[in-house]
Amino acid sequence: MAGPSKVEFPGQKKRQRMRARGTKKASAGVRKKLENSLAELLDDPGAILPIADYVVRRARKDPVQRSLRECAKVIEKKNNRKWLGKRMVKRRGDGVARALAGSLHVAHDDELKDMVAVFDHAVFGTASFIRRGGGKPTQLISFQNFSHPTQRLLTWEEHAKAGWWFFSVDSGIICTGIEPEPPEGWLANGLSDSPIKFTPKDGVYFSKNVSDGDSDVQINFGGEIVHLSEDDLNGVDGDDSFVRSIALRVLPPKISEFTTVDWSWRPEGWPNEQDLPSTTQEKINEVMDAWMNLSIPDARLIKVLRRTLCNSLDVGCIAGESWYALEKQADLISGMSGSAPEKEALDLVLTEIINLGGGIHVNGNGDFEELEDQVIRLEERSCHANLVALWPEWGEMILEDMYGITGDDADEIIQTQTRKKQGFGALLKKLDAQRAEHKLLSRFPWKAGEMDGLCGYTDGLIRKAHTNGVGSTITAAKKGKSSSEKALGWAWICVHERSESEGWHFDSDARDKGGDWIPALKVLFQASEGLADGGGSDEYIDAMQEFANRSGATDFVDNRN
Repeated sequence: MAGPSKVEFPGQKKRQRMRARGTKKASAGVRKKLENSLAELLDDPGAILPIADYVVRRARKDPVQRSLRECAKVIEKKNNRKWLGKRMVKRRGDGVARALAGSLHVAHDDELKDMVAVFDHAVFGTASFIRRGGGKPTQLISFQNFSHPTQRLLTWEEHAKAGWWFFSVDSGIICTGIEPEPPEGWLANGLSDSPIKFTPKDGVYFSKNVSDGDSDVQINFGGEIVHLSEDDLNGVDGDDSFVRSIALRVLPPKISEFTTVDWSWRPEGWPNEQDLPSTTQEKINEVMDAWMNLSIPDARLIKVLRRTLCNSLDVGCIAGESWYALEKQADLISGMSGSAPEKEALDLVLTEIINLGGGIHVNGNGDFEELEDQVIRLEERSCHANLVALWPEWGEMILEDMYGITGDDADEIIQTQTRKKQGFGALLKKLDAQRAEHKLLSRFPWKAGEMDGLCGYTDGLIRKAHTNGVGSTITAAKKGKSSSEKALGWAWICVHERSESEGWHFDSDARDKGGDWIPALKVLFQASEGLADGGGSDEYIDAMQEFANRSGATDFVDNRN
């Protein structure tokens, strides 16, 4: 007996073997169904053969016509069991006629065998049949289950591989030759099996959620139009398929060969009058072909289409599913989620890339690709997600341009952030605070250590009060070691009105000595407030000199020269 046949289906990476898996004892229902089917086959075997709806030019070399002629010979002998028995095992000759002879031979059995073979296939479903003769299992299945709208086509799989087209309609099979020309009724029959329900109107079919004739997907099946909404496609369960219900009624099941598909969606902001770039349209067509060839489930189609469109645009700026003209990069940044420093950092990088004459594509997996075209493509609308991808390459520029951090300090920050991937909002907020502190401290005329006595100690308290708050200085003021530092501590808490709560920490000597310094220290701190607000340093230097004179400090340095 011939082994199982093979057939290729769209979407398969490898050839898929279609085989009848094992046998089972036929149930009463299966026996009854097979008996009825075989009785009908024996009564009118010609009804299951394809109608040739094409111009036959070279009948002798036409494989379909040859099979039909051989089948006609078998039908003439349909009641001759002995002849059928010989024909069904004959190795030479037409394979379709051999399978038909075997099925007709089975039909003459007064009592069918209890054991039946089982056909189980993920695409064509399950069926029971009786092995008889040398016909291929798929051909025996097809003849013995010819009422099934898709399994009836399996007899003609070899002819379909050779370039011939077969369409299954409710009345039977129609062969249109080497041109795929859907016959009348074929599309309507397929739509009746679809998980999506359609309403016909003037020869056009509309899915349930198409509003006012405005559909998202339009399919032209050789002149007949189907309108589909995204909601209807997204609502199809994974095991069901609109495309499969149509495609399996034609062999080969490649409806992309005779259909055209239009998809109306465009990214938000895309100009109505502007066509898509040719390369983008080609990518969309590839996705549509894959869907038509059963490689993409209905429920994933729209998501794949949108991502494909956005990821293949070579003009402007695209973030998520929104498009902006290149000169509107500021609008793109404004629409991103993230803090002000995150947006500033991302804008800095994107501007630099465009100024260098190139583009960039940042995907959702944390990777990026530099592009030759001047286009920005961001799959995610989160600043953090994009900065994670860009940071190792562009972190050094961000740190230098935004915060003035370079060298080893910058390298350490970049490595730590790359390793930990903490929130960029928190990182940049911290750097912003450090930048503000650095900017504030740069206004003071002395750096830490330039004055190393009482004046330097006082300047340190003032600087800390402005960067960390007065509260952070109170503890330090209470822990002075020398008598001068203790006196300064008393003056400090008095200037900041903390003497009632903290005064018990100071002895009488510190109070007496420090009490004389309070007026000068108060003027000095007021001068520092003006300095912190952007004022000049002369007033602060003069106030520090007066404080040194009042306190007897010897470390004052006038660095204005």
